[in-house]
Amino acid sequence: MSQYELYQSQEFREALKECKIFRLKYPRGAHYNDGFELLGKLVFTDGKLLLEGLGAIGANYLLHKEKPECWCPPPFDVEGIKYWIEYKNECECFGYKTYIRIGTETSDFSIEFNFNSTSWYDVIIEDVQRAISFERILISNGIL
Repeated sequence: MSQYELYQSQEFREALKECKIFRLKYPRGAHYNDGFELLGKLVFTDGKLLLEGLGAIGANYLLHKEKPECWCPPPFDVEGIKYWIEYKNECECFGYKTYIRIGTETSDFSIEFNFNSTSWYDVIIEDVQRAISFERILISNGIL
């Protein structure tokens, strides 16, 4: 069964429907290293809530009051203080290995999770099942 056939299968589509924050991202085409991704996103209303969310999932990060030499997302404010955030994108949250991306734009304070487990280019049904279990833990911890 090809990946496209898997994504159209009843089992895969039904499992994906159970997800609250995860979706299947299709390749945009003609982009180097572009493939299917299982992405989930938690969105917060401000920088303080973003930091609370990062703490709740156990993400490792450092805050800087001055722009560091390493790449960081755009700075954001927490209670009137500007911070740059440095973080490891490989993360283990509640026992689930994932890659995270932190958004610090004024309209998008977010944590995005990538749940691809076996390939950067393909999603398997087990990835969706892990995402469903992960969401249940987020709900039980009051994060989602």
